[in-house]
Amino acid sequence: MINLIIGVILLTSALMVLIASIGMWRFKNLYARMHVVTKVSSLGILLLLIAVNLFFLDWVVLIKTAVIFGVLVFLSPVSAHVIAKVSRSQKETNEFNQPDPSNNPDDKNDLTQ
Repeated sequence: MINLIIGVILLTSALMVLIASIGMWRFKNLYARMHVVTKVSSLGILLLLIAVNLFFLDWVVLIKTAVIFGVLVFLSPVSAHVIAKVSRSQKETNEFNQPDPSNNPDDKNDLTQ
């Protein structure tokens, strides 16, 4: 019975990681991609660590997985914040990191003026 529960939790974890991967592919904005990675991946890893704890049923494994999850919960938002700050400081203009031609004041060949 415990193996069935572990299997369901592992499949749910794999589904969460798949959803995060699809979100990375579908979202065009850097900030939306960061949101998907930090939120959904954390849930997927948490479910994986719960399944590992249920499989081994050992205090050492529990402590190790608690440390892993603690580091993940702490570093995932911090790294996303640093990436967002760098992106904002570089004045990202669109999703493909190309300069927006309509905002170029030095363009002398603009026919709309």
